[in-house]
Amino acid sequence: MDISNATHNATAARINRLHQEVRRLCAESREKLDGALAAAWHAGKLLAAQRQHLRRTAGRGQWRAWLEASFAGGRSTAYRYMKLAREISDPETLRGLSLRQAYFRLGIATEPKISACQIHPVQTLPEPVVLAQKLLRLLRKKQKLSDGCMSDLAVLYRQLHMIFKKAAISQQQ
Repeated sequence: MDISNATHNATAARINRLHQEVRRLCAESREKLDGALAAAWHAGKLLAAQRQHLRRTAGRGQWRAWLEASFAGGRSTAYRYMKLAREISDPETLRGLSLRQAYFRLGIATEPKISACQIHPVQTLPEPVVLAQKLLRLLRKKQKLSDGCMSDLAVLYRQLHMIFKKAAISQQQ
């Protein structure tokens, strides 16, 4: 037997051992994913039952206090678990999916909600701009304006036009 054949055989044997390890780990991983999904589903069922029990016995306001004191996860996690349990009758129907994939398929948000104010902070506009916007909204609502109103607006338009014209000239310089 040639040395290169021995090297090729050893390499092939190593590749096949690694391939078997990949298959074994994938199978374990799939089992773990299924187990995590089933555990989340069962936790959701129990959380929902506890919530109903607390509402009947202690009143509506006690649920959050109980959740914060008793549940090791966060409030959003509890609500995701409950929604998962409410949306599917049997966790086996989502077999092979990760918890995140199951949430995605069911339309359950996994990221915190971000308000528009957090994405684009609201800038306070100067009072004249706010008043001008209000005037524009009012004028759009009332398409037909009286002749007296139109002449007053024409004067206002000429004054504003001159202000904008001066501002444009000063910006160019």
